[in-house]
Amino acid sequence: MTRIVLILSLTCSWIASFAQEVSTYVSSKEVSVGEVLVVQYEINLPKGQGIRFNPPVGDFPCKRIAEQSNLAGSEFTELEIVGYSDTVLNSNGTSLWRAQFKLIPWDTGTLVLQPLPYLLNNQMDYFTSILIESSFVPSKKGIRIYDIDESISPIKKDFILSEFLLKYYWIPVILILMLLLIIWFKRRKRSTYPAPIPLTLKQQTLQSIEKIIQKKQWETNQKIHYTEFSFILRWYLSARYNINLLERTTFETILLLNALALDEYLLAQIKQIFAEVDSVKFAKTSLTQEQHEKLLKQLKEVVIISSPVETQHV
Repeated sequence: MTRIVLILSLTCSWIASFAQEVSTYVSSKEVSVGEVLVVQYEINLPKGQGIRFNPPVGDFPCKRIAEQSNLAGSEFTELEIVGYSDTVLNSNGTSLWRAQFKLIPWDTGTLVLQPLPYLLNNQMDYFTSILIESSFVPSKKGIRIYDIDESISPIKKDFILSEFLLKYYWIPVILILMLLLIIWFKRRKRSTYPAPIPLTLKQQTLQSIEKIIQKKQWETNQKIHYTEFSFILRWYLSARYNINLLERTTFETILLLNALALDEYLLAQIKQIFAEVDSVKFAKTSLTQEQHEKLLKQLKEVVIISSPVETQHV
């Protein structure tokens, strides 16, 4: 009989709260001694309407009942309030008032958390009672307390950025440190390996001359060697004076260079180089090592004296 009256009492209390858009949530209906139990109350309020609520301090109003006890039960003073907070969330012209208690039971028993009063529209009303089981050993899941079905739902918790950062502040700190480390590493790598300085036309041409010297192809096939030799000179002159000499004959090349009014000594050196090269390419003449070294020296001299003066900026 006691259980039936208790069920009816809790059900009627829930119906009344629902009519006022009142919700009650509890983290668990079964709790161990010393374990934190969270209880949350919510009321939807029209815009501009307020609520007056005086939360209990110290111990949460609670009674302990037994199978053979009466409905009133006995006073239970071992349900400690270890935390309380309340807030108002505004959205779409309505306000949601929310209060949350953190409780710890220090004794066992079947506990009925008493309905707390609040004042709304100058009318006193009460939140619904809450029935929980406190034990030394966690209760088995799936077994209901005294077969009572309650309307209490698990606590809904909105995501709040400030609470997340307060609890997991170390996550963004680690991410920021990793980002700074990556930036520092890239800058250090960039400074360790500076970008290569582009070679001037003079440097590129002298490097090409050194490469054909290292090949020593003039010893085995002078025609191929001096064909490449001639190409290097024509390529340099084309790039230096912005004319195309790669497809020109020696006669046409000399005419174009004469039109540029080059230094007489430079022009004479170029003419002599082309004459020696053409004798090998077309007359099948073979040059001695002394003649070969003289041509290389002349080629380098033409590149050096015709190149612009290089200046170094400090």
